[in-house]
Amino acid sequence: MSLKQKIKKISRLSFNEIVFRAKEQLYLIKEKEEHPAFLEKVYQADFDFFAPQFRGSLELFKGEGIWDLLKNQTFMRRTAEPLDEAKKRRYLTEFKEEYEVGLKRADAFCENRFAFLGAEFQLPDPIPWQSDPLSLKPFPQGFYRDIDIFTNENPGDVKHVWEVNRLQFVIELAKAYYLSGEEKYRSKLENLLRDWYEKNPYQTGIAWASALEVGVRAMSLIWILYFYLSAKKQDAEVLRIILKLLYLSGKYLNNHLSLYFSPYNHLIGETAALFAVGYLFPGFKGASLWAQKALTVLEDQAEKQFHEDGGSVEQAAFYHHFTLGFYLLTISFLKHNGNTPSERILRRTEKALEFAMFMTRPDGTLPYIGDIDDARSIYFTNPTNWNFRSYQCFGAVWFNRPDMKYAAQKLREDAFWMLSEKEREQFVKLKAQPPQKKVVFFNDTGYYVFRSGFGVNDHFSFMDAGPLAAGVFKDETPSAAHGHADLLSVEIAPFGESMLIDAGFSNYRGEYDWHAYFRSTAAHNTVVINGQSQAKQTGILKWSFAPDFEKLKAVQQDWYAGVCAQHYGYARLNGSPVHRRYFAFVDQMFWIVLDVLFAKSPVIHNFEWNFHFNEQVILSNGEPDLDFLAKGEKSTLRMLFCDDSDLTWNDDIVQGGKSPADGWISPTYRARRPAPLLRLQTKAKLPLTVCTLFLPGQKENSWQITKIDNGFILTDKKNKYSLSLIKNDPVLLKLEKTEPQVRMLCFMRSGEYFKEEK
Repeated sequence: MSLKQKIKKISRLSFNEIVFRAKEQLYLIKEKEEHPAFLEKVYQADFDFFAPQFRGSLELFKGEGIWDLLKNQTFMRRTAEPLDEAKKRRYLTEFKEEYEVGLKRADAFCENRFAFLGAEFQLPDPIPWQSDPLSLKPFPQGFYRDIDIFTNENPGDVKHVWEVNRLQFVIELAKAYYLSGEEKYRSKLENLLRDWYEKNPYQTGIAWASALEVGVRAMSLIWILYFYLSAKKQDAEVLRIILKLLYLSGKYLNNHLSLYFSPYNHLIGETAALFAVGYLFPGFKGASLWAQKALTVLEDQAEKQFHEDGGSVEQAAFYHHFTLGFYLLTISFLKHNGNTPSERILRRTEKALEFAMFMTRPDGTLPYIGDIDDARSIYFTNPTNWNFRSYQCFGAVWFNRPDMKYAAQKLREDAFWMLSEKEREQFVKLKAQPPQKKVVFFNDTGYYVFRSGFGVNDHFSFMDAGPLAAGVFKDETPSAAHGHADLLSVEIAPFGESMLIDAGFSNYRGEYDWHAYFRSTAAHNTVVINGQSQAKQTGILKWSFAPDFEKLKAVQQDWYAGVCAQHYGYARLNGSPVHRRYFAFVDQMFWIVLDVLFAKSPVIHNFEWNFHFNEQVILSNGEPDLDFLAKGEKSTLRMLFCDDSDLTWNDDIVQGGKSPADGWISPTYRARRPAPLLRLQTKAKLPLTVCTLFLPGQKENSWQITKIDNGFILTDKKNKYSLSLIKNDPVLLKLEKTEPQVRMLCFMRSGEYFKEEK
């Protein structure tokens, strides 16, 4: 960042933020000075971290009285419903497959075998906690604040070493021990916790270098304790380690919430963990203040983390659920202890769940919108990435939503552990009903969803016409965000099969070209001008020149629904070109995309249309020019193109080439897979209009297509449509439907944007 950019960024800080940051720096200086003495104190037997009202707790903690301490509900509240033999039997009956998978995973962890974030590896025993798990090279040691986590000079991707240190896999070991009673799981769990405690002193090393990592690990320790306490046998020393680590995590989080540094999913993860530690363990020194402070922040942030329409302000579907999961945990902890969450939290949580329900594709997954790092706030077993139907279980029960039960399909494991028996009975009794709305306009988030129904074989599609992300500047000032430069991108799942998709996200650290590509406009199903992105990438995670945009019209009629929007992300180019896109879903049968590109002056530009397909798709050229066929496992999607200028086009189908732009998707972190990419290129003087027709089919394609000079005639078994692209006319495109009377839909250049005539 240049000096000019730094000055501009500082000038944008509020007075409160400047004061906060100044105090933070002074505190960090003091914290570092006091660290050696405090660290020595922590490891002494007489280290007293108990609230004054719990006199005598230290003596109980040091001896066999620790069991009495943990049974005292004024010292430790309920994490969830108590685990007993009846609950165990229910799990073994209802989740047989999950139980078998869980034991296999626990066996792998006993051998230090891991698979996450695009890597598979086996670590030596004992685990080198502060080393990159792939190269085994150590990260820098010392006081946590002195470790630079934002550099590619470290021995590996910091995400890998952090994932091991989150200890979420130890939850699975504790669960396996509770369910099976096998001593090997207890032995491994206890050895891991003893070793971690010894090798990762408080505020020392990479495991303490991020407040979010401390928060996620604290949540892990809470659930580890939950399962461990309900198993056959426990070790008093391990219980002491867990309690002390929870206290130290709370102390750390209380002083390091990312109120300004990273005020989105980081802040919520840290704050939810601080609340959990303070609320569930009132016997800790400072616990009541932690819980009160954290709950206030969570309530205040609910409306700042999620738009009014329920979508995350980060414009990233995975982080939407990461943040949402922390709110679900908070609600659950309160309800299990007889407290009622605030209306502010409940209201936004329900909207966030509703948003997720409508954005879920027919196969049960979310579109790959924005960044991802495999992070889970709710963790009980190996997560299925992009499948968050378990969250809908909570919405079904807590908000009495039959549509959310339909979306959940069944009671899932996350809900089994977190809901009470009474709540599970409510779920069973609730009659599932499909959501009523097939067309949903999320005007704040900017997502416009069109589907033919909610069955596994129904059509699904959406267009993105919303902001890049909250907190991104429109000038050269850089700021970090998880959103991508994907304005006016579309996604289509014909007959329930996700075919035309967002390419996903690759990585944060290392291989910057892959990081940058998957965040760029070229990695999305929209138009690129002169090889530029809609916003400028200025480093890892950083954006500047966030594009202006506007929704011009969203419409739903009885035989079509659509949206028209435009963006100004290329205003910095010669002539300030504007991209306007119409996206229409006709008769719940097929789709039209109309791209209108215009500028202040008739400058010649290079244009590129990119269409990214899922890995199972086979993509080929059709008979006439600009006719392509995508074949999936159960459906097809035919794409037909026409323009108003008799342009010369270059078309290219690539898959799995050498560069990131040569046919790759990355559904999860570092999970890069070869997949078809259709790239269309032309050079033209503006204005320019291009029409793309998407026709879904199954094994027997019912469409008959006749190409005409300025469009197509489409005929299926029931209907006949005529689509005409008009040159030099305010009416850009006419779609006529022949039935007892002719109905016509006009795509307008201005004014109406959509106009229907009979």
